Amino acid sequence: MVTTDNGDAKLFHCPALTTIKLVSGKWKTRILWVLRERPHGFNELKRTLPGVSAKVLAEQAAELENAGLIERRKVEIDGQTYSEICYTKYGLSLVPVLDALGEWGLEHQRISGDE
Repeated sequence: MVTTDNGDAKLFHCPALTTIKLVSGKWKTRILWVLRERPHGFNELKRTLPGVSAKVLAEQAAELENAGLIERRKVEIDGQTYSEICYTKYGLSLVPVLDALGEWGLEHQRISGDE
């Protein structure tokens, strides 16, 4: 427990907040959404996400990788070695959570007229 300045005890650890922190960031959920279809190379991922700079994409992908949600792996095609970004097995366990968040968001937009 953590005490605030006014002496009220606040819950310090919230499991939902842990999840939100892992996927928060302007591009992280978008990266995860694109990768659910199939692995992508970095440049392909950048083209799929117009508006993101290479620097920001690399930073956000690195954060997802450090969290164990995605990984870079080497693949060989026609004698050439390429790097692709894909979900880890652990990261795939997040897909149903993201689906639920997306469904809730769509319902909220419908109810609030905030489309």
